[in-house]
Amino acid sequence: MSLVFVRAAAEIMEFLNNKDKFGSSIILLFALLYLNATFDIPIDQMIAVDIFTARTLPIFLSITTIVVCLVQMFTPAGEVAEETISEATAGFQWIPCLLLAGLMLLYSVTFKFFGFLIGTYLFLFIGFTILKEKRYRLSATVSASVAVFMWAILTQLFDIYLDSGDLYRLVGGK
Repeated sequence: MSLVFVRAAAEIMEFLNNKDKFGSSIILLFALLYLNATFDIPIDQMIAVDIFTARTLPIFLSITTIVVCLVQMFTPAGEVAEETISEATAGFQWIPCLLLAGLMLLYSVTFKFFGFLIGTYLFLFIGFTILKEKRYRLSATVSASVAVFMWAILTQLFDIYLDSGDLYRLVGGK
């Protein structure tokens, strides 16, 4: 019994140490959660019998992702020398990566207060700073240009409402 346990533990460790198979299993988990969430999308009963509904693309994407992940996980890697996860991530710069992830979280939390334009500008400018861009005027110009361009596309072309933020209303806007 203990030999079976040791062999199973060794296979699990080998699986977890293979970066491709481990990455595929993480993406598979998210695809399964996404597939589950797609069934919560409401469908208008008038068009429920149509071929394409609001659920069609999300279901197709999640099933395709699940199939690709399963193929990746259960097919041999071939002649390529397999790297371990620690070898593959040895040269990564984790601090900027974690700071950018934290910045994305902060952007989502403060979005209601700052609104789209100010929030997106600050997000991009601070992101450039985290990535060690020293030309601050260029960073400010690019951040403002991208934020205004995205605002114009989303509100004027696609007619999507983007909140101006509590800060704008507090200062005296509508």
